[in-house]
Amino acid sequence: MTAIFRINEHDVPWFEYDPAIRVKALTRNVPGVPPVQFVEYGPGHTDPVHSHDTDEFFIVTEGELFLEGDANGPGSVVFIPRDTEYAVRAGAEGVRYFRVVV
Repeated sequence: MTAIFRINEHDVPWFEYDPAIRVKALTRNVPGVPPVQFVEYGPGHTDPVHSHDTDEFFIVTEGELFLEGDANGPGSVVFIPRDTEYAVRAGAEGVRYFRVVV
C-alpha cells in the first residue's frame, strides 16, 4: 500500500534562485511524488522565453502571474504543455505560485 505524502510549504526553507526569484523544493528527493515547488517572483520580474520537456501546472496563491499578456490572480490554475515556449511575468506586487511538473 502506498503512503500519503504531505508537506506544508512553511516547513521548507527558501532557496534563492535569483535576486528576484525564490523557490521551495517541496517534494525534492521524495520517490514516487511529482516535482512540486513553491515559487516567488519579485514585483515585475520577467523570465526569458523558454520551454520545458515536461507538462506543468501553476497554481497562483498571491499576486498576479502574467502569461501571453493575460493576468492570472489568486486561485488561478494554468496548464503549460511540454515544449510550449512561454515567459512568466510577475505583477506589480510580485507573485507566489505552486509549480507542479507532470
